[in-house]
Amino acid sequence: MSGFQLLPPGPFTRQQAEVVTRRYCNISIEDDLGSHFHLVVRGSEGRMVWRAWSFETDAGEGLNRYIRQYGILRASSC
Repeated sequence: MSGFQLLPPGPFTRQQAEVVTRRYCNISIEDDLGSHFHLVVRGSEGRMVWRAWSFETDAGEGLNRYIRQYGILRASSC
């Protein structure tokens, strides 16, 4: 999908992460330390395929790529 972007290419906020977790059933916030956290993408079998800390320089870029490939929308069977 051209132009696909749920997260900014760099660091992202909790609010941005929560929008993604509400939209996809296989993406979650983990290792929540308050000021920072992991956003985790899991495959259909439940195995982690990618994760990034919210403060990483290119966190959103990598996550958007894996969300596009592995994301399961909540409207789908979860």
